[in-house]
Amino acid sequence: MMTQLAKGALITLATLLPSIAPAEGLKLTVENVRNDVGSIVVLVFDKARAFNNLAYRRAVDYADIPARPGKVTHRFPELTAGPYAVFLFHDENGDWDLNYDTERLLEGVGATGAPNPEDMPDFDAASVWPGEVTVKMHYYE
Repeated sequence: MMTQLAKGALITLATLLPSIAPAEGLKLTVENVRNDVGSIVVLVFDKARAFNNLAYRRAVDYADIPARPGKVTHRFPELTAGPYAVFLFHDENGDWDLNYDTERLLEGVGATGAPNPEDMPDFDAASVWPGEVTVKMHYYE
């Protein structure tokens, strides 16, 4: 049987602890967008094999966000479970394809877990949980 003092302590403790709010999904911020030409194509994956192979048809969600210089944001309210890995590119010519010539990419790219332009992490390294996520766009000039 719990004493009044113990009950009071539990009630006080419960009011001091932060409440766990239901996940509001994934809020993505893309930084370093170089211009307002085209759109930012975002692919979100929840399976390692799909992300590691960039199997876009197996993405759990996607977005086509109008480009703006600096940063753009997009919410994925349905993505509340996780983990997720995000790959994105700046589709400047509107063909829904990542364009490159024989030596370099012609459009910007980014991924969760990729702080440098040379990085293309696997699903484990790129995994993020619902909440606020920031990805830096990288361009090869």
